[in-house]
Amino acid sequence: MIDGLIPREIREGPDAIRATLREAGAAAEDAAALLREHDIRRVFVIGNGTSRHSALAATSLYARHCGPNDPVAIALTAGEFRTYRPELGPRDAVVGISASGEFGDVVGAFRALQGTVPTVATVHVPGSSLTGVADRVVMSSGGPSHVPVMTKTFSATLVAAEMTLLALLEPARSSAALHGIEAAAGHADAVIAATEATIGRTLDTLARFDHVFVVGAGLAHYAALEAALKLKEIALLHAEGGETWEATSGAATLLDARALVIGLAPPGPGRAATADLVRHAREWGASVIEVAADASCEDTLLLDLPSLAEEDHAPLTTVPPVALLADALARSRGLQPDRPEWVARYHSQGLRHIVGVEEPA
Repeated sequence: MIDGLIPREIREGPDAIRATLREAGAAAEDAAALLREHDIRRVFVIGNGTSRHSALAATSLYARHCGPNDPVAIALTAGEFRTYRPELGPRDAVVGISASGEFGDVVGAFRALQGTVPTVATVHVPGSSLTGVADRVVMSSGGPSHVPVMTKTFSATLVAAEMTLLALLEPARSSAALHGIEAAAGHADAVIAATEATIGRTLDTLARFDHVFVVGAGLAHYAALEAALKLKEIALLHAEGGETWEATSGAATLLDARALVIGLAPPGPGRAATADLVRHAREWGASVIEVAADASCEDTLLLDLPSLAEEDHAPLTTVPPVALLADALARSRGLQPDRPEWVARYHSQGLRHIVGVEEPA
Protein backbone atom coordinates (compact mmCIF):
# COMPACT_ATOMS: atom_id res chain seq x y z
CA MET A 1 0.00 0.00 0.00
CA ILE A 2 1.38 3.41 -1.01
CA ASP A 3 2.08 5.86 1.81
CA GLY A 4 1.05 9.50 1.76
CA LEU A 5 -2.00 11.70 2.33
CA ILE A 6 -3.05 11.79 -1.32
CA PRO A 7 -3.01 7.98 -1.78
CA ARG A 8 -4.96 7.66 1.46
CA GLU A 9 -7.64 10.05 0.23
CA ILE A 10 -7.76 8.30 -3.14
CA ARG A 11 -8.44 5.04 -1.31
CA GLU A 12 -11.13 6.82 0.73
CA GLY A 13 -12.89 7.97 -2.45
CA PRO A 14 -15.15 4.93 -2.94
CA ASP A 15 -16.42 5.16 0.64
CA ALA A 16 -17.03 8.89 0.11
CA ILE A 17 -19.22 7.95 -2.87
CA ARG A 18 -21.17 5.47 -0.76
CA ALA A 19 -21.53 7.93 2.12
CA THR A 20 -22.81 10.65 -0.19
CA LEU A 21 -25.37 8.29 -1.68
CA ARG A 22 -26.57 7.41 1.84
CA GLU A 23 -26.59 10.88 3.31
CA ALA A 24 -27.36 13.37 0.52
CA GLY A 25 -30.57 11.87 -0.84
CA ALA A 26 -32.99 13.87 1.28
CA ALA A 27 -31.24 17.16 0.52
CA ALA A 28 -31.17 16.38 -3.21
CA GLU A 29 -34.90 15.61 -3.16
CA ASP A 30 -35.59 18.82 -1.22
CA ALA A 31 -33.63 20.84 -3.76
CA ALA A 32 -35.47 19.17 -6.63
CA ALA A 33 -38.80 19.92 -4.95
CA LEU A 34 -37.89 23.62 -4.82
CA LEU A 35 -37.06 23.62 -8.53
CA ARG A 36 -40.27 21.81 -9.38
CA GLU A 37 -42.24 24.43 -7.42
CA HIS A 38 -40.83 27.02 -9.82
CA ASP A 39 -41.48 24.79 -12.87
CA ILE A 40 -37.81 25.15 -13.81
CA ARG A 41 -36.94 24.58 -17.47
CA ARG A 42 -33.22 25.46 -17.45
CA VAL A 43 -30.64 24.57 -14.81
CA PHE A 44 -27.23 26.21 -15.13
CA VAL A 45 -24.53 24.14 -13.40
CA ILE A 46 -21.42 26.16 -12.61
CA GLY A 47 -17.95 25.49 -11.22
CA ASN A 48 -14.29 25.98 -12.06
CA GLY A 49 -11.35 23.60 -12.39
CA THR A 50 -12.24 20.21 -10.95
CA SER A 51 -15.74 21.51 -10.21
CA ARG A 52 -16.14 22.46 -13.88
CA HIS A 53 -15.33 18.86 -14.79
CA SER A 54 -17.96 17.78 -12.27
CA ALA A 55 -20.47 20.15 -13.87
CA LEU A 56 -19.74 18.71 -17.31
CA ALA A 57 -19.97 15.11 -16.08
CA ALA A 58 -23.13 15.68 -14.03
CA THR A 59 -25.00 17.44 -16.83
CA SER A 60 -23.94 14.76 -19.32
CA LEU A 61 -25.11 11.93 -17.06
CA TYR A 62 -28.39 13.78 -16.57
CA ALA A 63 -28.75 14.15 -20.35
CA ARG A 64 -28.41 10.37 -20.73
CA HIS A 65 -31.50 9.86 -18.56
CA CYS A 66 -33.77 12.89 -18.99
CA GLY A 67 -36.68 13.06 -21.39
CA PRO A 68 -38.01 15.79 -23.71
CA ASN A 69 -40.26 17.20 -21.01
CA ASP A 70 -37.58 17.42 -18.32
CA PRO A 71 -35.54 20.58 -17.62
CA VAL A 72 -32.35 21.04 -19.62
CA ALA A 73 -29.05 21.25 -17.69
CA ILE A 74 -26.29 23.51 -18.99
CA ALA A 75 -22.70 23.43 -17.70
CA LEU A 76 -20.69 26.67 -17.61
CA THR A 77 -17.56 27.78 -15.82
CA ALA A 78 -18.43 29.98 -12.87
CA GLY A 79 -16.25 32.75 -14.26
CA GLU A 80 -18.06 32.64 -17.60
CA PHE A 81 -21.47 32.60 -15.93
CA ARG A 82 -20.57 35.56 -13.75
CA THR A 83 -18.94 37.63 -16.49
CA TYR A 84 -21.37 36.85 -19.33
CA ARG A 85 -24.41 36.05 -17.28
CA PRO A 86 -27.26 34.64 -19.34
CA GLU A 87 -30.57 36.44 -19.28
CA LEU A 88 -32.41 34.61 -16.53
CA GLY A 89 -36.13 34.24 -16.05
CA PRO A 90 -38.48 32.83 -13.41
CA ARG A 91 -38.09 29.28 -14.79
CA ASP A 92 -34.30 29.22 -14.48
CA ALA A 93 -32.18 27.87 -11.61
CA VAL A 94 -28.48 27.61 -10.82
CA VAL A 95 -26.54 24.74 -9.23
CA GLY A 96 -23.08 25.71 -8.00
CA ILE A 97 -20.33 23.18 -7.26
CA SER A 98 -17.50 24.07 -4.88
CA ALA A 99 -15.91 21.53 -2.56
CA SER A 100 -14.64 24.25 -0.24
CA GLY A 101 -17.74 26.41 -0.58
CA GLU A 102 -15.37 29.34 -0.94
CA PHE A 103 -14.57 29.63 -4.65
CA GLY A 104 -14.98 33.34 -5.36
CA ASP A 105 -16.84 33.18 -8.66
CA VAL A 106 -19.39 30.65 -7.40
CA VAL A 107 -19.97 32.50 -4.13
CA GLY A 108 -20.11 35.86 -5.95
CA ALA A 109 -22.60 34.54 -8.50
CA PHE A 110 -24.85 33.16 -5.77
CA ARG A 111 -24.75 36.41 -3.83
CA ALA A 112 -25.79 38.32 -6.94
CA LEU A 113 -28.62 35.87 -7.59
CA GLN A 114 -30.17 35.97 -4.11
CA GLY A 115 -33.91 36.54 -4.34
CA THR A 116 -34.02 36.23 -8.14
CA VAL A 117 -33.81 32.54 -9.16
CA PRO A 118 -33.52 29.36 -7.07
CA THR A 119 -29.96 28.33 -6.23
CA VAL A 120 -28.58 25.00 -5.05
CA ALA A 121 -25.04 24.51 -3.73
CA THR A 122 -23.16 21.20 -3.75
CA VAL A 123 -20.45 21.56 -1.14
CA HIS A 124 -18.09 19.39 0.92
CA VAL A 125 -17.28 21.79 3.77
CA PRO A 126 -20.10 22.53 6.25
CA GLY A 127 -20.57 26.14 7.25
CA SER A 128 -18.67 27.52 4.26
CA SER A 129 -19.62 30.79 2.59
CA LEU A 130 -21.61 29.17 -0.21
CA THR A 131 -23.87 27.37 2.26
CA GLY A 132 -24.95 30.74 3.63
CA VAL A 133 -26.08 32.23 0.31
CA ALA A 134 -27.73 29.25 -1.42
CA ASP A 135 -31.44 28.49 -1.22
CA ARG A 136 -30.67 24.78 -0.80
CA VAL A 137 -27.46 22.90 0.03
CA VAL A 138 -26.57 19.32 -0.92
CA MET A 139 -23.57 18.25 1.14
CA SER A 140 -21.19 15.57 -0.05
CA SER A 141 -19.78 13.17 2.52
CA GLY A 142 -16.69 11.13 3.25
CA GLY A 143 -14.94 13.20 5.89
CA PRO A 144 -12.69 16.26 5.63
CA SER A 145 -9.90 16.50 3.10
CA HIS A 146 -6.36 17.26 4.23
CA VAL A 147 -4.73 17.82 0.83
CA PRO A 148 -5.06 20.66 -1.69
CA VAL A 149 -5.71 18.26 -4.61
CA MET A 150 -9.32 17.15 -5.01
CA THR A 151 -9.41 13.35 -5.08
CA LYS A 152 -12.12 11.96 -2.79
CA THR A 153 -13.77 15.40 -2.74
CA PHE A 154 -13.98 15.25 -6.55
CA SER A 155 -15.80 11.93 -6.36
CA ALA A 156 -18.05 13.04 -3.50
CA THR A 157 -19.07 16.44 -4.88
CA LEU A 158 -19.60 14.97 -8.34
CA VAL A 159 -21.98 12.39 -6.89
CA ALA A 160 -23.80 15.11 -4.91
CA ALA A 161 -24.23 17.15 -8.11
CA GLU A 162 -25.41 14.08 -10.05
CA MET A 163 -27.92 13.23 -7.32
CA THR A 164 -29.23 16.81 -7.37
CA LEU A 165 -29.94 16.71 -11.10
CA LEU A 166 -31.23 13.14 -11.15
CA ALA A 167 -33.73 14.02 -8.42
CA LEU A 168 -35.48 16.20 -11.00
CA LEU A 169 -36.47 13.06 -12.92
CA GLU A 170 -39.12 10.46 -12.33
CA PRO A 171 -37.66 7.59 -10.25
CA ALA A 172 -38.01 5.20 -13.18
CA ARG A 173 -35.57 7.37 -15.14
CA SER A 174 -33.09 8.07 -12.36
CA SER A 175 -32.87 4.70 -10.60
CA ALA A 176 -30.53 3.06 -13.11
CA ALA A 177 -28.09 5.94 -12.82
CA LEU A 178 -28.15 5.84 -9.01
CA HIS A 179 -27.53 2.09 -9.02
CA GLY A 180 -24.68 2.70 -11.44
CA ILE A 181 -23.10 5.22 -9.10
CA GLU A 182 -23.26 2.74 -6.24
CA ALA A 183 -21.66 0.03 -8.39
CA ALA A 184 -18.97 2.48 -9.49
CA ALA A 185 -17.74 2.76 -5.90
CA GLY A 186 -16.91 -0.94 -5.94
CA HIS A 187 -15.31 -0.68 -9.37
CA ALA A 188 -13.17 2.20 -8.09
CA ASP A 189 -12.03 0.07 -5.13
CA ALA A 190 -10.96 -2.66 -7.54
CA VAL A 191 -9.00 -0.48 -9.96
CA ILE A 192 -7.27 1.38 -7.12
CA ALA A 193 -6.08 -1.95 -5.70
CA ALA A 194 -4.98 -3.16 -9.14
CA THR A 195 -3.04 0.05 -9.74
CA GLU A 196 -1.26 -0.12 -6.40
CA ALA A 197 -0.25 -3.72 -7.13
CA THR A 198 1.42 -2.77 -10.44
CA ILE A 199 2.55 0.78 -9.67
CA GLY A 200 6.27 0.19 -10.21
CA ARG A 201 5.95 -1.24 -13.70
CA THR A 202 3.50 1.45 -14.80
CA LEU A 203 5.52 4.22 -13.19
CA ASP A 204 8.57 3.24 -15.24
CA THR A 205 6.60 4.01 -18.39
CA LEU A 206 5.05 7.25 -17.12
CA ALA A 207 8.35 8.59 -15.82
CA ARG A 208 9.94 8.60 -19.28
CA PHE A 209 7.70 11.36 -20.61
CA ASP A 210 7.28 15.09 -20.06
CA HIS A 211 4.07 15.35 -22.10
CA VAL A 212 1.04 13.10 -21.84
CA PHE A 213 -2.26 12.86 -23.71
CA VAL A 214 -5.25 11.50 -21.77
CA VAL A 215 -8.23 10.54 -23.93
CA GLY A 216 -11.71 9.14 -23.46
CA ALA A 217 -15.16 9.06 -25.03
CA GLY A 218 -18.56 9.88 -23.57
CA LEU A 219 -18.22 10.67 -19.87
CA ALA A 220 -14.68 9.27 -20.05
CA HIS A 221 -13.90 12.51 -21.91
CA TYR A 222 -14.58 14.48 -18.71
CA ALA A 223 -12.62 11.88 -16.76
CA ALA A 224 -9.73 12.57 -19.16
CA LEU A 225 -9.91 16.29 -18.42
CA GLU A 226 -9.78 15.61 -14.68
CA ALA A 227 -7.06 12.95 -14.95
CA ALA A 228 -4.89 15.35 -16.95
CA LEU A 229 -5.45 18.00 -14.29
CA LYS A 230 -4.32 15.54 -11.61
CA LEU A 231 -1.10 14.84 -13.53
CA LYS A 232 -0.48 18.59 -13.63
CA GLU A 233 -1.39 19.34 -10.01
CA ILE A 234 0.24 16.33 -8.39
CA ALA A 235 3.23 15.47 -10.58
CA LEU A 236 3.75 18.89 -12.25
CA LEU A 237 3.64 16.98 -15.54
CA HIS A 238 2.29 18.60 -18.68
CA ALA A 239 -0.82 16.67 -19.66
CA GLU A 240 -3.61 17.35 -22.13
CA GLY A 241 -7.04 15.82 -21.65
CA GLY A 242 -9.29 15.37 -24.64
CA GLU A 243 -12.18 13.59 -26.25
CA THR A 244 -11.30 10.54 -28.32
CA TRP A 245 -12.74 11.80 -31.60
CA GLU A 246 -11.11 15.21 -31.21
CA ALA A 247 -7.78 13.59 -30.43
CA THR A 248 -7.88 11.57 -33.65
CA SER A 249 -7.71 14.78 -35.68
CA GLY A 250 -5.83 17.06 -33.29
CA ALA A 251 -3.44 15.38 -30.89
CA ALA A 252 -2.78 12.69 -33.48
CA THR A 253 -0.40 15.09 -35.20
CA LEU A 254 1.92 14.77 -32.18
CA LEU A 255 1.59 11.07 -31.40
CA ASP A 256 4.94 9.41 -31.95
CA ALA A 257 7.78 7.91 -29.90
CA ARG A 258 7.97 11.09 -27.82
CA ALA A 259 4.38 10.77 -26.58
CA LEU A 260 2.53 8.82 -23.92
CA VAL A 261 -1.19 8.22 -24.36
CA ILE A 262 -3.39 7.25 -21.43
CA GLY A 263 -6.60 5.78 -22.79
CA LEU A 264 -9.61 5.75 -20.47
CA ALA A 265 -11.72 3.04 -22.04
CA PRO A 266 -14.35 1.49 -19.75
CA PRO A 267 -17.00 -0.69 -21.37
CA GLY A 268 -19.49 1.43 -23.28
CA PRO A 269 -20.40 2.86 -26.67
CA GLY A 270 -17.21 4.94 -26.92
CA ARG A 271 -14.77 2.16 -26.09
CA ALA A 272 -14.33 1.02 -29.71
CA ALA A 273 -13.26 4.48 -30.83
CA THR A 274 -10.78 4.87 -27.95
CA ALA A 275 -9.38 1.41 -28.60
CA ASP A 276 -8.92 2.29 -32.27
CA LEU A 277 -7.07 5.49 -31.34
CA VAL A 278 -4.85 3.54 -28.92
CA ARG A 279 -3.96 1.02 -31.62
CA HIS A 280 -3.04 3.79 -34.04
CA ALA A 281 -0.99 5.55 -31.36
CA ARG A 282 1.06 2.37 -30.90
CA GLU A 283 1.55 2.07 -34.67
CA TRP A 284 2.83 5.64 -34.71
CA GLY A 285 5.34 4.83 -31.95
CA ALA A 286 3.63 6.28 -28.87
CA SER A 287 3.61 4.44 -25.55
CA VAL A 288 0.19 3.61 -24.11
CA ILE A 289 -1.34 3.05 -20.69
CA GLU A 290 -4.97 1.91 -20.69
CA VAL A 291 -7.50 2.10 -17.88
CA ALA A 292 -9.86 -0.56 -19.17
CA ALA A 293 -11.31 -4.01 -18.64
CA ASP A 294 -9.00 -5.42 -21.31
CA ALA A 295 -6.13 -4.14 -23.43
CA SER A 296 -6.64 -2.95 -26.99
CA CYS A 297 -3.29 -4.32 -28.16
CA GLU A 298 -0.62 -6.56 -26.70
CA ASP A 299 2.09 -4.05 -25.88
CA THR A 300 0.16 -1.57 -23.76
CA LEU A 301 0.17 -1.33 -19.96
CA LEU A 302 -3.22 -2.12 -18.48
CA LEU A 303 -4.75 -0.78 -15.28
CA ASP A 304 -7.55 -3.30 -14.77
CA LEU A 305 -11.11 -2.06 -14.54
CA PRO A 306 -13.85 -4.55 -13.65
CA SER A 307 -15.70 -5.76 -16.74
CA LEU A 308 -18.98 -4.35 -15.38
CA ALA A 309 -17.62 -0.80 -15.01
CA GLU A 310 -19.72 1.67 -17.01
CA GLU A 311 -18.59 4.47 -19.28
CA ASP A 312 -21.20 6.78 -17.76
CA HIS A 313 -19.36 6.60 -14.43
CA ALA A 314 -15.82 6.84 -15.79
CA PRO A 315 -15.07 10.01 -13.77
CA LEU A 316 -15.53 7.94 -10.59
CA THR A 317 -13.54 4.89 -11.73
CA THR A 318 -10.80 5.97 -14.15
CA VAL A 319 -9.50 9.14 -12.49
CA PRO A 320 -8.30 7.53 -9.19
CA PRO A 321 -5.72 5.20 -10.80
CA VAL A 322 -4.23 8.06 -12.82
CA ALA A 323 -4.08 10.20 -9.68
CA LEU A 324 -2.23 7.36 -7.90
CA LEU A 325 0.30 7.22 -10.74
CA ALA A 326 0.72 11.00 -10.57
CA ASP A 327 1.41 10.84 -6.84
CA ALA A 328 3.97 8.04 -7.25
CA LEU A 329 5.71 9.96 -10.04
CA ALA A 330 5.82 13.14 -7.95
CA ARG A 331 7.42 11.35 -5.02
CA SER A 332 9.94 9.60 -7.28
CA ARG A 333 11.01 13.04 -8.52
CA GLY A 334 11.45 14.43 -5.01
CA LEU A 335 8.28 16.52 -4.99
CA GLN A 336 5.93 16.89 -2.03
CA PRO A 337 2.47 16.53 -3.58
CA ASP A 338 0.67 16.70 -0.22
CA ARG A 339 1.94 20.27 0.19
CA PRO A 340 2.73 21.60 -3.31
CA GLU A 341 4.46 24.92 -3.81
CA TRP A 342 1.86 26.04 -6.34
CA VAL A 343 -0.59 26.80 -3.53
CA ALA A 344 1.30 30.07 -3.02
CA ARG A 345 0.42 31.05 -6.59
CA TYR A 346 -3.27 30.69 -5.80
CA HIS A 347 -2.93 32.77 -2.66
CA SER A 348 -1.01 35.47 -4.55
CA GLN A 349 -4.11 35.92 -6.75
CA GLY A 350 -6.39 36.20 -3.76
CA LEU A 351 -7.76 32.67 -4.27
CA ARG A 352 -8.45 31.27 -0.80
CA HIS A 353 -10.72 28.38 -1.69
CA ILE A 354 -8.35 25.41 -1.54
CA VAL A 355 -9.49 22.63 0.79
CA GLY A 356 -6.89 21.05 3.07
CA VAL A 357 -4.46 23.99 3.18
CA GLU A 358 -4.03 26.33 6.10
CA GLU A 359 -4.09 30.04 5.34
CA PRO A 360 -0.62 31.65 5.24
CA ALA A 361 0.26 33.67 8.30
